[in-house]
Amino acid sequence: MPDKMTVEAQRNKMMLGFIVRRCARDIGHPPTPEEFAEWANSREENGRQYSLFGRPISVTAAKVILSQPGRMVSARLESIVKGLR
Repeated sequence: MPDKMTVEAQRNKMMLGFIVRRCARDIGHPPTPEEFAEWANSREENGRQYSLFGRPISVTAAKVILSQPGRMVSARLESIVKGLR
């Protein structure tokens, strides 16, 4: 049986495609790697800045992300979901 931390970590993951679609919705069109990196690195909640993936991503990393929409990743779920309601 998996430990509680493993189950929690799996529950806090989502597909990259979901995150990319959220970005596209925010900026009004499918993002370029440059736009996606800027969007992911400049999130704000309650007046505090943060990076969506826990650290800033490069344009090169954004290219990889945009090419792997089915990959599961950890992100700040509450910030993404809050924007969809």
